[in-house]
Amino acid sequence: MNYLKQYRIPFTGLGLGTHDFEFDIDKAFFDCYDYSIVKDGNLKVVVNLLKQENMMVLQFHITGTVVLTCDVCLSSFPAKTDIEERLIVKFTDEDIAESTEEIMVLARREHELDIAGLLYEYINVAVPHYIKCSEQGDNITCDETVLAKLNDLAGEQQEEKQEKQADPRWEALKKIKYN
Repeated sequence: MNYLKQYRIPFTGLGLGTHDFEFDIDKAFFDCYDYSIVKDGNLKVVVNLLKQENMMVLQFHITGTVVLTCDVCLSSFPAKTDIEERLIVKFTDEDIAESTEEIMVLARREHELDIAGLLYEYINVAVPHYIKCSEQGDNITCDETVLAKLNDLAGEQQEEKQEKQADPRWEALKKIKYN
């Protein structure tokens, strides 16, 4: 987890106004999360931080490519991504404060903002539920040999179903009518 320390923004020394930060995300970032949907990628993150007296507004712009696995042919392929998110950080004197999706609450004694978890979440939430080479990839189609094998297997299953349905012992039961 020491790798993720580079994704912290020290905000206590910053003056009021706008500040820009840039971060790079690669395979080492995703390796820090055991069950990540995305296992590899090459992304650039630009964070625009607007610091005010009692709060900060962060605008995230994440661009680049992530390596996805096709749900149809199981091939890995690069998919372009362009994500824009906004986060409001409010400060409080209370020890217990609840954060929401777009509003994060920090204690006034905090001096830096760890955005690694936010970046991980933004990237993984942007991954579509159904991943297909031809839809998310750039001029990529599914592996033809895998598709041919899947079609062969599907044909064999259809033949087995037809053989099972042709069992004559069930024909007598189909003739029974319920009142």
